[in-house]
Amino acid sequence: MTSYSSLLTEPSAIAAAVAVGVAAILIALVASLWKARRAQRRLAALEAELATFRVAISDATETMAACSRVEKRVRRLDQVTARMDERLGKLEVRGEGRPYDQAIAAVQDGGDSDRLVRNFGLSRGEADLIALMHGRRKAG
Repeated sequence: MTSYSSLLTEPSAIAAAVAVGVAAILIALVASLWKARRAQRRLAALEAELATFRVAISDATETMAACSRVEKRVRRLDQVTARMDERLGKLEVRGEGRPYDQAIAAVQDGGDSDRLVRNFGLSRGEADLIALMHGRRKAG
């Protein structure tokens, strides 16, 4: 029976030990390369996902900006509508006969028939008559 120390001095035993060591190193290298390649594939997938998220964030930012512009326009329209409602309420309170009084005042301030039709809802004949009767007289 050979002793353990004598086995280590035999060339075949040394060669076998070196072969086992080299095989272990190669196995470790292959495993390391396999993990590195798997990590590279995962990194590539994450980078692609990140690019997709960047596009989505950019789209969402543009959408938010557009929504903000629409919201400002809606607020302005609400303000205009509120003013129009207020004016309409005032006109309704004035009653039916008031457009003629206002039209007469407008003609006396230099308004013409077109303005009376546009602003007071008068017919062309009514506007022309008021302009003729109440308009400024030209000196001459």
